[in-house]
Amino acid sequence: MARHTHSRFTAEMFIEMLHQEQDKEDGAILDSESDLSDDDVDYVPQGQAEVAGDEEDSLDELEDSSDESSEEESQTQANRLSKKGSYWNEQPPTQGRARTHNILRRCPGPVSGSTIISPKDAWELFISDNIVEEVLRWTNLEGRRAAAAKGKEWRCLDKVEFTAFIGLTLLAGGDKTWDVALRELFLDPLQNPMYKATMGFHRYEDICRLIRFDDKRTRAVRLETDHMAAFRYVWDCFLANCKKVFVPSDCVTIDEQLVPFRGRCKFLQYMPSKPAKYGIKIFWMCDARVHYAFNGMIYTGRQPGEDVQRNLGENIVQQLSSGIRHTGRNITMDNFFTSIPLAEKLLEKNLTLVGTLRQNKPDIPPVMKPNKLREKYSSKFEFCGNMTMVSYVPKKGKAVVLLSTMHDDTAVDVQSVKRKPEVIQYYNHTKSGVDTMDQMVRTYTCKRRTRRWPMVLWHNVLDVATLNAFTSYTAQHPGYMGGVTNARRLFIKELGKELVMPHMRRRMEGTSHLQTHITEAMERCGLKKVSAATTQPQEVKRKRCKICPTAKDRKASSWCSKCTSPVCKEHKHVVVICEACMH
Repeated sequence: MARHTHSRFTAEMFIEMLHQEQDKEDGAILDSESDLSDDDVDYVPQGQAEVAGDEEDSLDELEDSSDESSEEESQTQANRLSKKGSYWNEQPPTQGRARTHNILRRCPGPVSGSTIISPKDAWELFISDNIVEEVLRWTNLEGRRAAAAKGKEWRCLDKVEFTAFIGLTLLAGGDKTWDVALRELFLDPLQNPMYKATMGFHRYEDICRLIRFDDKRTRAVRLETDHMAAFRYVWDCFLANCKKVFVPSDCVTIDEQLVPFRGRCKFLQYMPSKPAKYGIKIFWMCDARVHYAFNGMIYTGRQPGEDVQRNLGENIVQQLSSGIRHTGRNITMDNFFTSIPLAEKLLEKNLTLVGTLRQNKPDIPPVMKPNKLREKYSSKFEFCGNMTMVSYVPKKGKAVVLLSTMHDDTAVDVQSVKRKPEVIQYYNHTKSGVDTMDQMVRTYTCKRRTRRWPMVLWHNVLDVATLNAFTSYTAQHPGYMGGVTNARRLFIKELGKELVMPHMRRRMEGTSHLQTHITEAMERCGLKKVSAATTQPQEVKRKRCKICPTAKDRKASSWCSKCTSPVCKEHKHVVVICEACMH
C-alpha cells in the first residue's frame, strides 16, 4: 500500500499564499485588460465583480466632474478676460500703507498771502489789468476807425469808464434783466437808477457795438492757425488767473458746458441733450467741493493744418489736468472720457480716476456686462492691478459699469435698500462740479443778444469770473450773508455798485449842469452833489431865474444847491448854520 505524505500549513502561511495568488490574478487582469471576454468574467467571484464595478463607476464620475470643473474654470477665466487681453481678478488686492495719491500737501482754498477785503478785490483777481488794457486798446482803435468813417470824433474809453460798463452789465445779470431792451433799462423810471446815473444810453450802446478783443488788422494771419484768434489772448489770460489764485480740493470734475449761440461760427456745436441745442462747447475742470472753475478748453474742432484727432476725451483730460499733476488728487468724469489707458496714464502722474464706462469699451470683461440672471441691486467687483471695476444692476437686465483707481475694496452700503457700492456713491457725490457751475452761471447770466461769437465768450467769461470771485470772497469771509438764500445775487449787486461808483462820481464832478432826472438817479444811488457855495463866481454868466416869469427876464447869480437851477434874491433862501455845526 502506497504511503501518502501530508504537508502541514499554519494559518499565517495559508493567508500569505492567498494573497500571492490574488496578486497574480490582479496582475494578469491588469496586463490583459484589453483581451478580456465575457466568458472570462465568470471566473471572478461574485463579490469581487461587484466591487470592481463600483470602482469603475466612481472613477468615471470623478473624471466627468473634473472635466466639468475644468470647463467651468476655463469659462470663468474667459469671462474675466477683456477683448484687449487684460485679466480681471475677483479678489481685491492686499491692504497696505496709504497710497500717495490719497495724500494732499496743500490746503484747499485761496492761495496763501492773498487778502480779499471787498468784492471788487476778488473780482480783480480774475479780470486783471492786462485783460482790461488789451480790450481798451483794440476797442479805442475800432472806435476811432468807425467814428472817422462817419466824420465824427471818438471819445476815448478809459479804464474807469470801461469798468463802469462791466458793472452795468453785471447788474443786469443780477437783476435778471439781461433780456430787457437797453432803451428800457436806461430810460424807464421804474428800472434801476444805476444805469442812467452812470452813463448815457447811446454811450453804452456804442461800447457794446465797438468792443474788440484783438487786432482786426492781423486777425486773418492768425486765423490760418487758430480758429479762436479773435478771443485767444483774453481767454488765455483769464485761465491763467483762475489757476494761480485758488488751490483745488481733493477731487475735481471734468465735463462740458454748452454756451448758447446760433450765429455764424466755425466751431459751432449741436448737442440735442442740452436745453440750448446749439452753441459753443467748453470743457471745464471744476472743483467738486466748491463752485470754482480752474481750467477750461474751448472745443474748436480740428485746427487748420492738423490731422484728425484720436482719443479726444483722453487728450482733453490730460490737457485740463496738466496743472494738478503729482498732487494726489482725484478726477471724476463721465463715460465720454473714461478709459483704461487714461487711468494708467493718470496713475503715472499720481492722479486717480473715477468714472463710468460705456458698454462698448473693449476693456470691459464679459462678466461685467448686463445679464438677465443677475439680481436687482446686486454688485460685482473685478480688480486688475491698481484698477477697480464695479458693475451695478439698478434694474433687471441693466448694468452700470464704473472704473476707479481710487478704491481698492468691495465696500457696499448695506444699510440702504438699493445697496449701492461705495464707488457709485462717491461718483454721484462728485460728478456734478461742472453742471452746478453751469447752472449757477445761467441763473444770473449777464449775456445779451449778439451775433458775434467773441461777445458770447466775453459774457461767459464775466459770468464765470463773478462765480469764482464769489467763491474766493466767501472762502475768506465765511460769515458773509450768513443764512441768506440769495447771497450770490447780493454779491453781484454789491460788486456792480463798486465798479460803477468811481465813474458816476467823476461824471457828477466833471459836469457842471446835469439833467434833473440824472441828478435824481444819482441821489437814489446815494450820491449827492456837494457845492462849495450856493453863489457862483462873478465871471460865470448870469442866467434867468427859474421861478420868475419869463416876462420879467430877471437874471440870477445864485444857483440852487440841490437842482443847480438859477434863482434870484427874491426866491432864494439862506440856511442858517452855527459855527459849531459847521465844523
